[in-house]
Amino acid sequence: MRIFKDSFIYLIGELFAKSLPFLMLPYLTRKLGPDGFGELSYYLTWLALFGVFVGLSQEGAVTRYYYFYGKRALNTVVKAGYLYNIFISFFLLIICWLLKAEIMAYIVLATMFQSFINVQLALRQCQKQPLKYIVIQIILSLTNVIFTIAALELFSSDLVAYRILAIVFANGLTFFIASMILGNLFSTEHKLTKNRLKMGLMYIFSFGLPLILHQSSFFVKGQLDRIFIYQQYTKAELGIYSAGVQVAAILPVILMALNKAMVPYYYQGLKENKLTVVKIKKYTLLCLPLSIAPALLSYILPQGIYEWFLGGGYTESKYYIIIYFLGYGLTMPYLIIVNYFFFYGKSKIIANASFFSSLIYIIFLFILSGISIKLVPFSLLLSNIFLLVFLMYRIDKQ
Repeated sequence: MRIFKDSFIYLIGELFAKSLPFLMLPYLTRKLGPDGFGELSYYLTWLALFGVFVGLSQEGAVTRYYYFYGKRALNTVVKAGYLYNIFISFFLLIICWLLKAEIMAYIVLATMFQSFINVQLALRQCQKQPLKYIVIQIILSLTNVIFTIAALELFSSDLVAYRILAIVFANGLTFFIASMILGNLFSTEHKLTKNRLKMGLMYIFSFGLPLILHQSSFFVKGQLDRIFIYQQYTKAELGIYSAGVQVAAILPVILMALNKAMVPYYYQGLKENKLTVVKIKKYTLLCLPLSIAPALLSYILPQGIYEWFLGGGYTESKYYIIIYFLGYGLTMPYLIIVNYFFFYGKSKIIANASFFSSLIYIIFLFILSGISIKLVPFSLLLSNIFLLVFLMYRIDKQ
């Protein structure tokens, strides 16, 4: 019952928190137009790329540390990750200053604060405190919407830059509230010494560095297409494409919300040997038919609903929504199986799966994007099929 209760809280809270930016999508598509929306999508691609190296999977490292070693010295790990975050962000800001890349500097700041927030969320998840977790998510969404609308209504030019700057302020304020007002979960029992800081950094690097390929795969399969499209097609075409992708992105939000609620109990089941490889494979296969349901539903919906939601200039977005629902639908069976490898620290297997899946994606993206923009979504679908098959094969070897 606790699992279902927490899952319900996570799901409702996450949907509410994510629904605000999602409902702001029609405002952005109309306010920026296809050209501006395409440009914004291009810059946000860099935010995702910086997140791979600035974040370095710190939230995953914190979660695993808690379940393997407990809360003792957890604050040392958290603070070590924060210091690394600040150092690499400062380095990137210097590069932006030398290159006079103002918008890129905003992207770096937004990434830094987002990484801080992710760690705060991981701490709440470890303690099975879904209400505090959701409060942080809701604050982040509310501030994002409020600052964005205020900026775009107050200014009439450089709207893309002001949208990104609004993300910076929203992330910064949310982190301040999460860490200072809601408070850190764990008090520092030991003084932070040079040796403890070194050990914390070594743990962060030992966990995060092997997963760079894994995290990069999310960037490659979630953002790299924008760069290819930006170079070969118009900003308007990129805007129509990106609008469809963002609508379809509501599906992984739902699935990740369920996953966040289930992970503590999933790990507990593995720890107590109640969850076996046989059961994991069974649940993965049962999820496959469910993974195509969102795409079928989006196909049935009339074209007018999409035009009403996104605007008249985004008629072709329905096509991208359907195909991406197929690709994102495979996230459901993927999460069920990949959590097993995360728990046992099988970073090499995850990295190999991510690398080959990303390689397949890049190859198809390179080929298909040169033929037609409408073929680009199939790159994600094909690579995700390979990823799932690869992990199913490897779990049999465990």
